[in-house]
Amino acid sequence: MGFIIRTFTLLGISWLIFSIPSKFLTLDYFKIDKVDIVGNPKILLLELTEMGNTIYNSNIWDLDFSKLEKELKKDVRVKNIKFENPQLGELKIIIEEKELAYYAQVKNNICLVDNEGIIFGTFKENTRKDIPLIVAEKTDEILELKNLLDLIGDYLLKDLISQIYKIDENCVEMILIDGTIIKTNKNVEKEKYKVLETLYSELIKTKKVEYIDLRFNDFIVKSVGEKSGDK
Repeated sequence: MGFIIRTFTLLGISWLIFSIPSKFLTLDYFKIDKVDIVGNPKILLLELTEMGNTIYNSNIWDLDFSKLEKELKKDVRVKNIKFENPQLGELKIIIEEKELAYYAQVKNNICLVDNEGIIFGTFKENTRKDIPLIVAEKTDEILELKNLLDLIGDYLLKDLISQIYKIDENCVEMILIDGTIIKTNKNVEKEKYKVLETLYSELIKTKKVEYIDLRFNDFIVKSVGEKSGDK
């Protein structure tokens, strides 16, 4: 008798397991009737409109979120996409847009560059900011120059950089907002930029500096004279 009871119990549990997906999970409770967009929907207006039409009134268990995320991430302006289901019948799409880190000029075009050195838009697509301009002959140079700027990312000196460009394999020039030229290359270590920051702040108190060269063991400084008004 006990064996029969256990058998029917197992059969009942098995029936529930197999019937839940086919019956319970297909109920209207799980249909999406509200889609909220969090972030900047303007950058994906067409895609989100089309996706919303597809998602609306669909069962949430039938949606392939990995596929939906992949489709939205085709836009280079998108950094990340998240889907949340805060309550039954509601789907939240969270869009994280890439942040502008640098401008880059390649030929006659000025582009937006993120903190990974990737172009994700044009100059007219973003509010103007006081950030360095990377001047490159070709797009391959952007990442190389961006990596140099990252070395001084923690220092106040970075806020003074107007533009950066490559002269040759051994020389990169950074132009500060007062016109001072910083000569450097990929072999200059991060710590040397901290010393440069202190040196520069002291020099400009009394001198007009033409350039400071970091590529050698010692700092090479060329000034164009004393500041007017100094004694």
